[in-house]
Amino acid sequence: MVAVGLMYPSGKKTLETGKRKNLKPLNLDQRTDGGPKSKRGSVRVYEELREDILWTRLDPGSVVDEVALAKRFGVSRTPVREALVMLASEDLLVFLPSRTSIVAPHMLDNFSDYLDNHLVLARTVARQAALFRGDEDLDRIRAAAAEYEAALATNDVYRIFGADLTLHREISRSGHNRFTRKFHDLSLDYGRRAHVLHYFPKFGEAERQSSRQEHADLIAGIEAGDPDRCDAAISRHLQSEMDVIKRTLEPKTGFDMKIETPPATD
Repeated sequence: MVAVGLMYPSGKKTLETGKRKNLKPLNLDQRTDGGPKSKRGSVRVYEELREDILWTRLDPGSVVDEVALAKRFGVSRTPVREALVMLASEDLLVFLPSRTSIVAPHMLDNFSDYLDNHLVLARTVARQAALFRGDEDLDRIRAAAAEYEAALATNDVYRIFGADLTLHREISRSGHNRFTRKFHDLSLDYGRRAHVLHYFPKFGEAERQSSRQEHADLIAGIEAGDPDRCDAAISRHLQSEMDVIKRTLEPKTGFDMKIETPPATD
């Protein structure tokens, strides 16, 4: 880990391939329609495995053991297979020709396409929040921002990221557009593994301060009903995150190594 004062609650970043990391689950409801989450059958298996994958409690590329999952959830293998099919439809799981299934590897080959789409969605919901938010929306946004501040003091990467996701979901909710909210929140989920693997390992004091200020600017724009100010704030915020992610992809020692061709011998 290279983060400044930040650690994973499990005390280590990875466990044996194929094993579920024993991390405390966050109370982060992924639904966007306000309804209760199902806790039965294949839907329950799907929802919990989806969270395990998105939070990297299951390592990218790790083998999925259907028998172990059936035992874990107390169900037959049929609901487990149904859940795996649903996860595969979201590109979170891959079926191999050998009939083995694995957690989808974390690939960056289409990351620029993802970022383009997420930028459009994030800017849209920020502008909508400024235009259509109500007083109750502002109360929820302020409460989520306060929880983010409290999370920053804990040095718990999962609590910090969970609070950040909640804040952005509340902003999305405040735009009162069911369609943009649905796709924006789904886009947040698709970016979760990239943040866990490439953003938060570099999340130091400078990143704390910039995210705090960018959130404050965004909320001030929503309070003022100024969509242009919100647009600028969310654009700065996402650019800051992308700059950090890019840093994690830079070589660490390759350019500094001294490599010479030995002199020719007679």
